[in-house]
Amino acid sequence: LNHNFCALPPLWIQGRDKMAQQSRIQYLCVGNLEGVIVASENVNPEEQDDEKLAKACSRICKRGLHLKAGENILESKGVKYMAKLSKKIDNFPAVFICVTKSESLSPKLVLRDFVSLFWKTVTSESDFTSAQESSLTRKCQPVFKEILKKHGRDKVAETNAKLKVIKNQMAQNVEQQLDNMENLEMTEQKANDLDEDAKKFKDTSISLKWKMCWQNAKWTIILVTTIVVILAVIITIAVCMTDPAACKSSDDNGDNNN
Repeated sequence: LNHNFCALPPLWIQGRDKMAQQSRIQYLCVGNLEGVIVASENVNPEEQDDEKLAKACSRICKRGLHLKAGENILESKGVKYMAKLSKKIDNFPAVFICVTKSESLSPKLVLRDFVSLFWKTVTSESDFTSAQESSLTRKCQPVFKEILKKHGRDKVAETNAKLKVIKNQMAQNVEQQLDNMENLEMTEQKANDLDEDAKKFKDTSISLKWKMCWQNAKWTIILVTTIVVILAVIITIAVCMTDPAACKSSDDNGDNNN
């Protein structure tokens, strides 16, 4: 009997590069106790050695019967290999492995969903027991896609990042509001200064107006007086010229009075 190993192939989906950069999962695979690799899903092949990861997972699969019940975590140079043995098919145990560097990824949750989704997809025992190298790659695509979608994203880190952005935005808004208040105070001070200058200008204008009015009145009085005197002189001269006797009589009367 051939105990096969099914590993996840690359997901050729739109935006894969972005998903790979943000994913907490580096590698996913399913295999049997012989550790024969049929397919592999290397989430970020540009930064990770596919062959090296596959060999490490193959060695874990060969040790499958020595794995404890439940979730197993094996670490190597900061990389975690989270493994779980599934005995759904008699005499053909399957080993599910998730490779990650994240401290926040729950092995219990991700392996539970991994096992459940895989056996819902690979419903026929013969599909698994007779699988050859890379034979289950295409069929496992929906499983791997769902695992990456559900557990690949670090929601806590994303939430913290969003909170940080919001915090920075709020700090900028507060700083802007303080600047606006300072500008408003400066504008208010300028308005008060302009109001004070306007009052001074008004008082000065009124004073100047009264001064000009008084000067006009003074020159008007002088002019009127001068005109009256001139008219009196002209009238006197005119009367004397037209009636010299009257002027002489007036002079005589004046002399008699003296």
